[in-house]
Amino acid sequence: MLLLERQQENNITAAIFRHTELTSRETEVLSWIAKGKSNQDIAEILGLSFRTVKKYIEHIFNKLGVGNRTAAVLRANDFL
Repeated sequence: MLLLERQQENNITAAIFRHTELTSRETEVLSWIAKGKSNQDIAEILGLSFRTVKKYIEHIFNKLGVGNRTAAVLRANDFL
């Protein structure tokens, strides 16, 4: 069951990556945002600084033309 869930997550991430100008790392950060993780959580999970995660999120918002986390996730869902 866990393997099937992980495969589905990978398919979603790949679809977003294909249809946006997001880098693979930005797509990964967006996938953690969609799972409800905070910036600090994402930094710890990915081994990044809080500031780096914040900068990735700024780039995501700019590239998707949105102003917040919820809008970013909803916009990404448009590509699924």
